[in-house]
Amino acid sequence: MQANVGRETTPERKVRSYLHCAGFRFRKDLRPIAGLRCTADLVFRRAKVCILVDGCFWHGCPSHFKTPKANSPWWHEKIEANRARDRRNDASLAAAGWQVFRLWEHDVKDDMLARLAEQLRRAMRCVLGDDQRADGSSPTNRQRRTPQRGPYGER
Repeated sequence: MQANVGRETTPERKVRSYLHCAGFRFRKDLRPIAGLRCTADLVFRRAKVCILVDGCFWHGCPSHFKTPKANSPWWHEKIEANRARDRRNDASLAAAGWQVFRLWEHDVKDDMLARLAEQLRRAMRCVLGDDQRADGSSPTNRQRRTPQRGPYGER
């Protein structure tokens, strides 16, 4: 199990790419809460929103997971422990004011990503207000960051 890397999976990259092209700016592979054993795939800190892309095998997808035949009691216990940890993490994040979006790796398709982007926009509008952009910055902050030009275009 040491060779199984939990980051940079194809579904995660697809979600990140789609949301980045849609104008969202986020942190990746970050713990939303310092002491919690939960690393979210995408984190929008200011809006307190995180996205987790769960693998069908490791998180026990009801549609696709089948317990391996070799050492099946151990695998059953392992996957159930993962599911319980996911539920605890969701509850801890919700108690701290975070909104959690969980996706199964088999659900990462363009139509679902479009729905996710719309849900994110709605969630961020509720938290940040209507004058905020998808990346969490307001138009006034963006204007202050642009360099000032003189009457003849010099800086």
